Amino acid sequence: MDNGTAEDLTLRLVVQSHLRYTDLFESLCRAVFPEFGIPEERTDWLCLSIREAVNNAVLHGNRKDPAKTVEFEMERRGREVTIRVWDEGGGFDRSKLSDPTSPENLLRPSGRGIFLIRQFVDGVRFLTERPGHFGMEMRVRLTGAGAAPQGEE
Repeated sequence: MDNGTAEDLTLRLVVQSHLRYTDLFESLCRAVFPEFGIPEERTDWLCLSIREAVNNAVLHGNRKDPAKTVEFEMERRGREVTIRVWDEGGGFDRSKLSDPTSPENLLRPSGRGIFLIRQFVDGVRFLTERPGHFGMEMRVRLTGAGAAPQGEE
Protein backbone atom coordinates (compact mmCIF):
# COMPACT_ATOMS: atom_id res chain seq x y z
CA MET A 1 0.00 0.00 0.00
CA ASP A 2 1.31 3.42 -0.94
CA ASN A 3 0.48 6.28 1.41
CA GLY A 4 1.83 9.23 -0.60
CA THR A 5 -0.21 11.79 1.33
CA ALA A 6 -2.64 11.70 4.19
CA GLU A 7 -5.60 11.58 1.82
CA ASP A 8 -4.35 9.67 -1.25
CA LEU A 9 -3.91 5.89 -0.91
CA THR A 10 -3.31 3.08 -3.40
CA LEU A 11 -3.48 -0.69 -2.97
CA ARG A 12 -2.72 -3.22 -5.72
CA LEU A 13 -2.85 -7.00 -5.66
CA VAL A 14 -2.41 -9.56 -8.44
CA VAL A 15 -3.38 -13.19 -7.86
CA GLN A 16 -3.74 -16.38 -9.84
CA SER A 17 -7.21 -16.76 -11.32
CA HIS A 18 -8.88 -19.03 -8.77
CA LEU A 19 -12.07 -18.72 -6.71
CA ARG A 20 -10.19 -19.51 -3.50
CA TYR A 21 -8.93 -15.91 -3.53
CA THR A 22 -12.36 -14.33 -3.10
CA ASP A 23 -12.05 -14.79 0.67
CA LEU A 24 -8.61 -13.16 0.57
CA PHE A 25 -10.02 -10.09 -1.20
CA GLU A 26 -12.82 -9.80 1.33
CA SER A 27 -10.44 -10.09 4.30
CA LEU A 28 -8.07 -7.57 2.76
CA CYS A 29 -10.85 -5.08 2.10
CA ARG A 30 -12.27 -5.40 5.61
CA ALA A 31 -8.78 -4.71 6.96
CA VAL A 32 -8.04 -1.64 4.82
CA PHE A 33 -11.47 -0.04 4.41
CA PRO A 34 -11.12 2.02 7.62
CA GLU A 35 -7.81 3.47 6.41
CA PHE A 36 -9.45 4.36 3.10
CA GLY A 37 -12.27 6.13 4.97
CA ILE A 38 -15.03 3.73 3.97
CA PRO A 39 -17.78 3.83 6.60
CA GLU A 40 -18.46 0.64 8.53
CA GLU A 41 -22.11 0.65 7.45
CA ARG A 42 -21.03 0.22 3.80
CA THR A 43 -18.43 -2.49 4.42
CA ASP A 44 -20.65 -5.56 3.97
CA TRP A 45 -22.20 -4.25 0.75
CA LEU A 46 -18.86 -3.22 -0.76
CA CYS A 47 -17.27 -6.54 0.19
CA LEU A 48 -20.14 -8.31 -1.58
CA SER A 49 -19.56 -6.12 -4.64
CA ILE A 50 -15.86 -6.96 -4.68
CA ARG A 51 -16.58 -10.69 -4.27
CA GLU A 52 -18.97 -10.53 -7.22
CA ALA A 53 -16.46 -8.66 -9.39
CA VAL A 54 -13.66 -11.11 -8.54
CA ASN A 55 -15.93 -14.12 -9.12
CA ASN A 56 -16.95 -12.71 -12.52
CA ALA A 57 -13.29 -12.13 -13.41
CA VAL A 58 -12.36 -15.73 -12.55
CA LEU A 59 -15.45 -17.49 -13.92
CA HIS A 60 -16.42 -15.44 -16.96
CA GLY A 61 -13.38 -13.35 -17.85
CA ASN A 62 -10.61 -15.88 -17.29
CA ARG A 63 -12.86 -18.94 -17.64
CA LYS A 64 -11.24 -20.51 -14.56
CA ASP A 65 -7.83 -20.61 -16.27
CA PRO A 66 -5.26 -20.66 -13.42
CA ALA A 67 -2.55 -19.48 -15.85
CA LYS A 68 -4.35 -16.12 -15.99
CA THR A 69 -4.49 -13.50 -13.27
CA VAL A 70 -6.97 -11.24 -11.53
CA GLU A 71 -5.71 -7.76 -10.73
CA PHE A 72 -7.23 -5.66 -7.97
CA GLU A 73 -6.63 -1.95 -7.48
CA MET A 74 -8.11 0.35 -4.88
CA GLU A 75 -7.33 4.05 -4.89
CA ARG A 76 -8.49 6.88 -2.72
CA ARG A 77 -8.30 10.36 -4.17
CA GLY A 78 -9.93 12.99 -2.02
CA ARG A 79 -13.51 11.99 -1.28
CA GLU A 80 -13.70 9.07 -3.69
CA VAL A 81 -12.45 5.49 -3.64
CA THR A 82 -12.08 3.73 -6.97
CA ILE A 83 -11.91 -0.06 -7.05
CA ARG A 84 -10.89 -1.86 -10.24
CA VAL A 85 -10.92 -5.59 -10.91
CA TRP A 86 -9.16 -6.71 -14.10
CA ASP A 87 -9.19 -10.08 -15.83
CA GLU A 88 -7.53 -11.37 -18.99
CA GLY A 89 -10.78 -11.93 -20.86
CA GLY A 90 -12.29 -10.13 -23.80
CA GLY A 91 -15.20 -8.57 -21.94
CA PHE A 92 -18.86 -8.99 -22.80
CA ASP A 93 -21.73 -7.25 -24.51
CA ARG A 94 -23.45 -5.24 -21.76
CA SER A 95 -26.61 -5.00 -23.86
CA LYS A 96 -27.08 -8.76 -23.35
CA LEU A 97 -27.23 -8.56 -19.56
CA SER A 98 -30.58 -9.86 -18.43
CA ASP A 99 -32.66 -8.09 -15.80
CA PRO A 100 -32.65 -10.37 -12.74
CA THR A 101 -35.83 -8.70 -11.46
CA SER A 102 -37.84 -9.81 -14.51
CA PRO A 103 -40.30 -12.58 -13.67
CA GLU A 104 -38.63 -15.03 -16.07
CA ASN A 105 -35.27 -14.54 -14.31
CA LEU A 106 -36.34 -14.58 -10.66
CA LEU A 107 -35.56 -18.27 -10.14
CA ARG A 108 -32.33 -18.36 -12.15
CA PRO A 109 -29.40 -19.40 -9.94
CA SER A 110 -27.03 -16.83 -11.50
CA GLY A 111 -27.01 -13.50 -13.31
CA ARG A 112 -27.33 -11.09 -10.39
CA GLY A 113 -23.71 -10.06 -9.78
CA ILE A 114 -23.52 -6.88 -11.84
CA PHE A 115 -27.04 -5.93 -10.80
CA LEU A 116 -26.04 -6.20 -7.12
CA ILE A 117 -22.79 -4.31 -7.65
CA ARG A 118 -24.72 -1.44 -9.24
CA GLN A 119 -26.97 -1.28 -6.16
CA PHE A 120 -24.10 -1.02 -3.67
CA VAL A 121 -21.60 1.34 -5.30
CA ASP A 122 -21.94 4.91 -6.53
CA GLY A 123 -20.83 4.24 -10.09
CA VAL A 124 -19.76 1.38 -12.36
CA ARG A 125 -17.76 1.47 -15.59
CA PHE A 126 -16.45 -1.32 -17.77
CA LEU A 127 -12.88 -0.83 -18.93
CA THR A 128 -11.34 -2.02 -22.18
CA GLU A 129 -8.39 0.34 -22.67
CA ARG A 130 -5.76 -2.24 -21.63
CA PRO A 131 -5.15 -4.68 -24.51
CA GLY A 132 -5.80 -8.26 -23.41
CA HIS A 133 -7.62 -7.17 -20.27
CA PHE A 134 -11.17 -6.35 -19.27
CA GLY A 135 -11.94 -4.38 -16.13
CA MET A 136 -14.77 -3.32 -13.91
CA GLU A 137 -14.40 -0.01 -12.10
CA MET A 138 -16.51 0.71 -9.04
CA ARG A 139 -16.60 4.20 -7.51
CA VAL A 140 -17.49 4.92 -3.89
CA ARG A 141 -18.08 8.48 -2.73
CA LEU A 142 -16.98 9.20 0.82
CA THR A 143 -19.04 11.45 3.06
CA GLY A 144 -19.03 12.42 6.71
CA ALA A 145 -16.28 12.45 9.30
CA GLY A 146 -14.23 9.64 7.74
CA ALA A 147 -13.83 11.48 4.45
CA ALA A 148 -10.78 13.50 3.54
CA PRO A 149 -11.38 17.05 2.31
CA GLN A 150 -11.52 17.47 -1.44
CA GLY A 151 -10.81 20.53 -3.55
CA GLU A 152 -13.37 22.22 -5.76
CA GLU A 153 -14.32 20.39 -8.94
